[in-house]
Amino acid sequence: MWTLLLFIPGIIKSFSYSQTYYLYKDLQETDASGHIGYVDYVTLSRRLMDGHKLDLFILRLSFIGWDILGWLTCGIGFIWITPYKHMAYMNFYTSLVEGHDLVSEAEALH
Repeated sequence: MWTLLLFIPGIIKSFSYSQTYYLYKDLQETDASGHIGYVDYVTLSRRLMDGHKLDLFILRLSFIGWDILGWLTCGIGFIWITPYKHMAYMNFYTSLVEGHDLVSEAEALH
């Protein structure tokens, strides 16, 4: 039981921090990227994922069948599955940031 208490919050936090890379790449193209620290990207990711962690969990859960198919084909199926998964995660990110002004939110952290 105690193992679950450490395991489940770790998964939830990983979902909170999952958009950090996308935010970093997205905001590097702006002029304000010099003022934004790495911790700010993590904070923005946490704020962005508020209320959307279950959506990401369901999205990742939907790929279990594809992952099993990839392993059944001795990894050859991952040639097509991996780009498909990454594009789905990128579309999830773009749907999250649609109504947000990321530059002003990042500058407000300072």
